[in-house]
Amino acid sequence: MKVLVSRLTCIAAILGAMALSPATSVAAPKKPATIKDLENQQVDISPDPPQNVDSAKTMDSYKRFLDLNAGDAALRAEALRRLGDLNLESSESERIERELATNEGLRATEAIHLYSALLKAYPKYERNDSVLYQLARAYELNAQPDRALASLDRLVAQYPNSHFIDEAQFRRGELLFSDKAYPKSQAAYEAVIKVGSSSAFYNQSLYKHGWTLFKQGENERSLDSFAGVLDSVLISKRDPNALIELDTLGRANRELVEDTFRVMSITFSYLDGPKSVADFVKNRKPRPYSYLLYARLGDLYMEKERYTDAADSYRAFVSQDRNNEKAPLLEMQAIEAYSKGGFPQLVLQGKKEFVENYSFGTAYWQGREPKGEPQVVAVLKTNLKDVAQYYHAQAQRTKDVADYQEAAKWYRSYLRSFPDDPGTAVTNYLLADTLFESKQYLDAAQEYESTAYHYGDHEKAAAAGYAAIIAYGKQEETLSGEPKATLHLKTIDSSLKFAQTFPAHPESGQVLTRAATELYAAKDYLRAVSASEALLAKQPAVDVAKQRIAWTVIGNSNFDQGVFDKAEAAYTHAQALMPPNDPERAAIVERLAASIYKQGEQKSKSGDGSAAVEDFMRVAALAPSSKVRANADFDAAALLVTQKQWDRAIVVLEGFRRNFPQSPLQTDVTRNLAVAYSESNKPGQAAAEFEQIAQAPKETPEVQREATLQAADLYDKAGNSAKSRTMLEAFVKHFPQPMGPAMEARNKLSVIAGKAGDFSGRDYWLKDIIAADRSAGAARTDRSRALAAKATLTLAAPVREEFRSIKLVVPLKKSLAEKRKAMEAALKAYEAAADYQVADVTTAATFESAELYRQLGKDLMSSERPKNLKKDELEQYDVLLEEQAFPFEEKSIKLHEVNAARTKDGTYDEWVQKSFAALAQLNPGRYGKVEIGEQQVESIR
Repeated sequence: MKVLVSRLTCIAAILGAMALSPATSVAAPKKPATIKDLENQQVDISPDPPQNVDSAKTMDSYKRFLDLNAGDAALRAEALRRLGDLNLESSESERIERELATNEGLRATEAIHLYSALLKAYPKYERNDSVLYQLARAYELNAQPDRALASLDRLVAQYPNSHFIDEAQFRRGELLFSDKAYPKSQAAYEAVIKVGSSSAFYNQSLYKHGWTLFKQGENERSLDSFAGVLDSVLISKRDPNALIELDTLGRANRELVEDTFRVMSITFSYLDGPKSVADFVKNRKPRPYSYLLYARLGDLYMEKERYTDAADSYRAFVSQDRNNEKAPLLEMQAIEAYSKGGFPQLVLQGKKEFVENYSFGTAYWQGREPKGEPQVVAVLKTNLKDVAQYYHAQAQRTKDVADYQEAAKWYRSYLRSFPDDPGTAVTNYLLADTLFESKQYLDAAQEYESTAYHYGDHEKAAAAGYAAIIAYGKQEETLSGEPKATLHLKTIDSSLKFAQTFPAHPESGQVLTRAATELYAAKDYLRAVSASEALLAKQPAVDVAKQRIAWTVIGNSNFDQGVFDKAEAAYTHAQALMPPNDPERAAIVERLAASIYKQGEQKSKSGDGSAAVEDFMRVAALAPSSKVRANADFDAAALLVTQKQWDRAIVVLEGFRRNFPQSPLQTDVTRNLAVAYSESNKPGQAAAEFEQIAQAPKETPEVQREATLQAADLYDKAGNSAKSRTMLEAFVKHFPQPMGPAMEARNKLSVIAGKAGDFSGRDYWLKDIIAADRSAGAARTDRSRALAAKATLTLAAPVREEFRSIKLVVPLKKSLAEKRKAMEAALKAYEAAADYQVADVTTAATFESAELYRQLGKDLMSSERPKNLKKDELEQYDVLLEEQAFPFEEKSIKLHEVNAARTKDGTYDEWVQKSFAALAQLNPGRYGKVEIGEQQVESIR
């Protein structure tokens, strides 16, 4: 191996100049030139390797350089390595050219000396991996394999990242293999394999790695390595499923592959033969060369005259992948092996298997054309003839059913493979007879059909068509369950084809009738209708019984497909063909009614409600006693409700209630009547229906709750307050939750009681509103709080009136105490209302509280005076009363100002307005002309 470094090239050029040309292009120096003078020389160095270099002279130059230069260690190391390389290259060249062995040995020895000296003198030289590699080569040339191995060991140990590592490991493997150190050799080859396919030694290492395992008795493990060789060489890099043919390989790779197949075949023969191949292939990804593993194993057995083993090997691949393009080739080789071994029965069996596997129509021919496989076609025809003729002759001789069956099998195969031979129709008919006689009814039926329909018009065609139906029937008798049902469909198909192809046959009418009914039973409605129509169209016409069956099949088929208008027409025809006392007439009437009803359903779904109503009502007109009549009446009424034809809907619903009192639809009738009465402005009747719904035990609580409220509203609308109140009370009692509707019901009850002058009842419900809101917890809402606030405000009014009713009389102290106590109760009541923080209630409570203080002040000023007071005493008494009344007036002003200040928040209801009016009276100087705002007071106290 040549190692050219620019620095070395420079040295070689300089040394060459010293040895060959002492003159230079510059003026001659005054003194003799020395090596030191070269330091000032400029030398042009080409990056390309020197051409036509004399190795001997170059080596002499390096030697002189080493003698003269003792200072530069790097240069000396480089020179030593290069001198060693030149000696080694010279040694190899001499060996190749077969020059004197002595010279070869001398060169190699000198290279060894130089490399060893370099390693010793310069242990840290950066290219010592190259030195060790070259030293190993020199030892090999010098027939010193142990030392070569030692050098390589040193190289891989010290320089694992050297670019020589794969070759060094490979050479170690080779040396160790030669020394029969198979485990170590195995490790060396594995190191090369680890480098990967980029290494030039990858394939050979895989191959030799397999041999190391083989030599160690690890036969099965060796197969993976050998297979790696095949993967690397035989599989296309572009397409992993493509095989590179052996004859396209170069000689070295071809020999490597053949040797690999040979050793793998030997290994498989040591194991379980083809079974081992199968196990090996099964545990690996599919490889395009797999067939060659079986083929080469078979070839090995053939060499050893183990013919059955060879045939088993060939056939093993076929059994694994019979549709592979190489499978017929191996099948032929198996037959040839039996033939060479002298096994006629096995030859026959092989031919049978070949025909079974590769007859036209088998999976093998999917994606393949016979013209592309002429060899397979020729062998197929020969084998097929041989097998068919053999069993035919034997069946004629023995009359055995089994022989007939076998003969029929091969007749059928031959006809299928080569259908253009003359006389195929008669041959096919004989084949079908043979199958029928051997009780292969299904096969017979199929061959009869082939005879009848595939060869044009001939004397056996009609007979074969009818015979096919008979054969299918015979086969059906042997089956049950799903298989029988499946075969029955084939019988129907055959019957239809027979009736269509041979209409003049005396059995065609009966066959067509049976086919129509069976097609309907199989839910093949389109063909059932088609068969029935064909039956009705026959001329001369079939009898009435068959016509009625045909119309019934047409009606049923259309009904099941949802074509209800055609079903109605067909049932009408069938009914016309029946006498009045026909036991099947009632069923036809029911189907007729159902087809009309279904038309109504379809129109309803499509949005044509008016037409749907007419269809539903037609059921009652044409089939009043039918089972579907109740549904038809109900659906008509429901549509009328939807269409808001209230009066007509009421008539139909009331009729339904009378005609079908036990119907489970009565609940829905009640609902619809409730809506219809309500919408037709009959609130009393509607309320009664809603009350009935509310009391129905089967209704859900949600429905009962809504119905109770509806009944209450409708009774109220009808002017029946007592019933309305009863329904609302029932609602509160039975449906306290959710709270919202119940609170509204309480509120209505309080209003109703108030309007009726029942203030006790009104107060009861107001208190109930307050209690319900107070106990609502997380369910409390703004609405419930507002109702409770207003209820509290309303309940405060009687307390306020009690305060107003107390007159201040002498003795003032006693009456004033009583009045102040009543005032405190009223203030507390209004404070409770304001605490709900409902805007209009808060403003009202604030206003009323302010007026309580104002009223107390006014009452003080107008209170009864003590008698017998003198004028000045009375004046003094009035002054004292004013002093007592003033704080109450001030408190009133403050509270009214609280209300007035709420205008800042956008609140300006009637109570705020009243507070402004009161302030204008109480403080006209400030409030008499314009409204002004004050800072908001958070409490009414």
